[in-house]
Parts: sequence; C-alpha cells; structure tokens
Amino acid sequence: MLRMTVSRLVSAVPVLLLISIVAFTLLRLAPGDPALLSVGLEAPPEALAKARADMRLDDPMWMQYFTWLGDLVRGDLGTSYSDKSPVTQTIADRLPITLQLAVMALFMIIAVGVPLGVISALRANTFVDQVIRVGSLAGISVPNFVVALFLVLIFGWWFPGYMPYQGYTPFGENMVESLRSTLLPAFALAAPQIGLVARLTRSSMLEVMGQEYVSAARAMGVRERVIIWKDTLRNALLPVITVLGVQTGFLLGGSVVVETVFGIPGLGRLLVESFTIRDYPITIGVMMFIAAVFVFVNIVVDLLYGVINPRIRIGYASGKE
Repeated sequence: MLRMTVSRLVSAVPVLLLISIVAFTLLRLAPGDPALLSVGLEAPPEALAKARADMRLDDPMWMQYFTWLGDLVRGDLGTSYSDKSPVTQTIADRLPITLQLAVMALFMIIAVGVPLGVISALRANTFVDQVIRVGSLAGISVPNFVVALFLVLIFGWWFPGYMPYQGYTPFGENMVESLRSTLLPAFALAAPQIGLVARLTRSSMLEVMGQEYVSAARAMGVRERVIIWKDTLRNALLPVITVLGVQTGFLLGGSVVVETVFGIPGLGRLLVESFTIRDYPITIGVMMFIAAVFVFVNIVVDLLYGVINPRIRIGYASGKE
C-alpha cells in the first residue's frame, strides 16, 4: 500500500505543474489589464506604470511564472490586487462554504444514486427499473444551473418562505439554518450526478451478477442477501468509486454557476468575481487549489481500489502494477 501511495503522489507532481503552466498562460493571455482596472481609465500614465510595476506585470511572462511558482513552493499564493489581502486567507475564508456544499451534494449522490442503481439492477426489466432509468436519464440531461433556476422559481415565487433560496448562514452561527441555506444549492449540484451514479451502479451490478462466481455461490446455497451486499455490490462499486472521485472535483469547480444563482459566497463565486476584475493572484490561486483537490481525490480513489480489491494492492506490493 505504501508503494502505491508513493507512486500516485509522485505522478501528481508533473500533472499539477502542467496545470499551473496552462492556467497561468491562459490567464495572462486573457484580454483585460488588471493595472488599468485598478487605477481607473482616467488615471495618469505615471499611476498606471506604478501599478503595473507593483503587480510585476512589466516582467516577461516566463519570469512572472517562475516568480509565482517560487512563492507557491514556499506556500505563498500572493496578495490580492483588489483588497491587498493574502490569497491563502481569502481562500481559507471561502473554503468552508464550498466544502459544506460539496459534502452535502456528495452525500446526496451516494445516498440516492447508489441505492437506486442497486434497486434497478435487482428489478431489471421491470416497471420499477424502467422508471428509475427514465428518471436517471432525465437527471443527467438537465444541467445543474437549470435545476438551480427551477428551484429558485419554486421556492422564490411559487412557494416562498418554505426554504431559503438566497444567501448563506455560517455554520458556526446557526447549524440548522446553515444546512437549510445550502440544501437547495447542494441538490442542484447533485441532481445530474445522481442519475449518472444510478445508471452506472445498475450496469456494473448487472455485469457482476452475471459472473460465474455469483452463480456458483447461489448453487452452493449462499443466501441471496449475502451474495448481493457482500460479493456483488463490493465488486460493482469499483467503477462507481472512480466516477465519485471525478465528481468530487467537479463539485468544487462546478459550483461556480450554482453559487452565483443562490448567492452563496463560496470558492466558485470567488473565482468568477476575481476573474471579472482580473485579480490574477486570487484567480490562479483558486484554480490551483481546485486542481490540487481534484488530483488528491483521485489519489484517494486509487487507494480505495486497493482496499476494496486486494488483488490491486497485492499487485503493487509485488511490483507488477
């Protein structure tokens, strides 16, 4: 297991490095001058030149990148152009909000999607199966921002007062109200992914249930409940875990539109606001943080493979993987 962990961590370094190069380059090539936005269109040339010097925008792009990368290695993401606050502190302030939203959405995906997929597989080609499959397809086909707008319409216009549809209550102030304020955004994030997980769980379950060892277990008189929950579901969860790992990263990065619709001051909204005013340090800082979380979650998924399927763990231990 240690060999597998070290291998995954080492392979993550060039991935993050490549992401940083692409993100930094594209951000610098985007139209807009942060120095001009900072001092105003009517500012004298001297003020504009001083602002560009303070922001290190006069340096060549490669020098700007290596300066930023050196600061990043030391744990310094820079200082915001707009409010002069440390980027790490700004991200830390917004992270709990987005994390709460992502955790709630992930819980909904697992708690609803996996059981629906199992039920659909166990009732294959029945009316129940058809209903779940059609509902899953409908969920996948509708983007999360459409679900978000529809929820705002329901609870903001048709049934006002039942659920909060705008703003956020900090978890430390009122736990219940905080959970209520993120319930609708979390559902908007989770709805399309629930359908995907349900369909994937169904197909994976049906594939595993057709294996010879399942038929042999039934022939030996093993109880059906044991076959389903101990053998079949455990092996069927491997591709589902892969998708859940990918979805976890998208829940952090994909919350941009949902947080904007519901007025949630999380990382997604911070990314939009910082890019709008060309606040390069915050924009690249949030992008790299989301990328790092995405890579880390996929490493955890690979390690869970070894926990669920011992053959993978034994393969790494023997040097065959």
